[in-house]
Amino acid sequence: MSGEPYITISHVSKRYRHGYAIHDVTTHFEKGRLNLLVGANGSGKSTLLKCIMGLIRYEGKIECHPEKIGYAPEEYVMPQFMSPAAFLRSIGRVKRADIDAINESLSRQIELLDLQEVAGKPIGLLSNGMRQKVNLIQAMIHQPEILLLDEPLTALDRDSQDKVIDWLKAVAKERLVVVSTHYPERFRIRNRKVFEIVAGRLDDHGLD
Repeated sequence: MSGEPYITISHVSKRYRHGYAIHDVTTHFEKGRLNLLVGANGSGKSTLLKCIMGLIRYEGKIECHPEKIGYAPEEYVMPQFMSPAAFLRSIGRVKRADIDAINESLSRQIELLDLQEVAGKPIGLLSNGMRQKVNLIQAMIHQPEILLLDEPLTALDRDSQDKVIDWLKAVAKERLVVVSTHYPERFRIRNRKVFEIVAGRLDDHGLD
């Protein structure tokens, strides 16, 4: 197991004043399948992803291997004046990716997600759906072995959703991918595992 990417979560809880956002979550995510994290609004999906990323404090233990992770939150604030191409190159440099690798990854992802026509336009002029595609690419620009996506279908039309799902099918064959979603029925993928969060508690029995 040490050579493959994995995330092991042991008795993790996050408590706010009103109560637990997630409570005593223990599970394991691994490569080779699409890991779907499902649940209603406020169930704790986004909180769990933020705990994995170390963005918020929590009780318990989370072990990630390797530590290089790509993360696309449900809402990503981007500089309105920059173009997607310039913004994504800057993100790649911040994540210490090789410039040639950045350009190769950027070219491939822009083509796959149909962003060629807007790659040089200011982000502020893009539709919400186009911005969401930029959000997804920034998570992948440094070619991480672990990819966490929070509601990746948000703001996308049906055709774009299909492209993103096909894209994730391919990515999940090579990387550890965890996707939080309200729409598990849209991810009709043979090799998947569904983890359901209800009121902060996780059922990881592999629902189909």
